[in-house]
Amino acid sequence: MRGTLAIWIRSPVLIVHLLVGLLAAAAVNCDFTGRVRAEPIARWWSRVLLRIFNIRLQVSGQPSAGACVTVANHVSWLDIPMLAACEQTRFIAKSEIRDWPVAGWLANAAGTFYIRRGKGGARPLLDRLTPHLQSGGSVVLFPEGTTTDGTSVLPFHARLFGAAIEAGVAVQPVALRYSAGRGGKAVAPFVGDDDLVRHILRLLREPRIDAELLFCPAISSDGHDRDSLATLARHHVRDALRVGSEAAANVPAALAA
Repeated sequence: MRGTLAIWIRSPVLIVHLLVGLLAAAAVNCDFTGRVRAEPIARWWSRVLLRIFNIRLQVSGQPSAGACVTVANHVSWLDIPMLAACEQTRFIAKSEIRDWPVAGWLANAAGTFYIRRGKGGARPLLDRLTPHLQSGGSVVLFPEGTTTDGTSVLPFHARLFGAAIEAGVAVQPVALRYSAGRGGKAVAPFVGDDDLVRHILRLLREPRIDAELLFCPAISSDGHDRDSLATLARHHVRDALRVGSEAAANVPAALAA
């Protein structure tokens, strides 16, 4: 009963916030002067979104100063507003999202970089990412390539770590974790064939969700290739989440150099 009441109360607020986001997206897209910056608008909008879902976010550690490639484990679409609420950054997403209604419009206005799946899709993206990073910008990458239930960290795909090497910037590993909902059931993960609308309704039913964002030590890209960067970043994230048997202290010396 309480969950149904929460949906009726929160849903209109969420719809209004989505409309505000679309108006902000239109303003960014129609700004031909380049004076309107998408990142601070996305940060404000994401913080309000987290409040609507009553997601209490605890942040630990310090983010890398300056331009960087942030890499995080991927549990839910909520990961995006969580990170956007903490950093003025841009994101990398699959190219299909560009044409999605609402989500695609918001992503486009936020300056999202898109990658085409399949062979040869990374090189055009790297050519756009490198000057963005060299000019002081930052970007977020979810290198698992898919979402998980949060109990494990999949191997990190290495190809886009090349952007950090080519631009000469650090890699910032980030670990994301969500508390269980009522009855101990995990409600934040968005996996498999989960439906977005149903997932949003489940979130709206919850009185509160606790979430953690842990900034791990930044990794200099100097002296690394993309495979070693990906492996080391995954070790840091796994250690921060205390999953798996490998701790950061056991990372091979060749990787930690």
